[in-house]
Amino acid sequence: MKRSASLAALLTGVFCLVFGLCSCGRVQQNKKGVDQDTLRLMQKTQAELNVCVERCRSAAEESRDKKILLALANSQQILADRHETIIRILLKKNKLERISTASYSIEMDPRTMVLAPLDEYKAFLAKANPQKVLPEILIALEITNKVLESDLAIQSLVDFDYDEPFEGKFFLCPVCGHLELDTAEENCPVCGSDKIIELKDGEIPPPDEESFLSVSN
Repeated sequence: MKRSASLAALLTGVFCLVFGLCSCGRVQQNKKGVDQDTLRLMQKTQAELNVCVERCRSAAEESRDKKILLALANSQQILADRHETIIRILLKKNKLERISTASYSIEMDPRTMVLAPLDEYKAFLAKANPQKVLPEILIALEITNKVLESDLAIQSLVDFDYDEPFEGKFFLCPVCGHLELDTAEENCPVCGSDKIIELKDGEIPPPDEESFLSVSN
């Protein structure tokens, strides 16, 4: 009887150990799956942002609204740079490799110069488990959508049929890419940075990498 009880206890212990290892493996697999999905989303969006940047700069060469288009290009360039930073964090922390561009397609209306706030991001944020996704990634996705919303408002100022050049001022946050028209608050309303700068014609300010990382962490 004692031998049977001991054998049963031993089998139970082995079962628990095997089940625990399998469960751990599934958690790790799920974690890696979440990271791969995040990486694919970040790379795809970065590629789309780079397309928009080039379109804005190209259109600015022949437009009286050059100042508006270059401001939008600067804003989206900072977003693209921010994505590159997050991609590198993902690669380093999770020992991943860049996903081949063949695994995602870029299908954009040829007239698109500013990305709309991303439904994919909204869906991702809605179902994201903070324990499985790095917090800096969640913050970066939220910031991206807020900046894109303001960029779309700025884009509405573009009028290719207007005879007079746009004379307004633009203020840019070099940390997150948020744009303000004519006047700027002391701190960026999106990321809280106090490094707001006024854009000069044709200026391409360097991204503030150090401040971005401090905001995201």
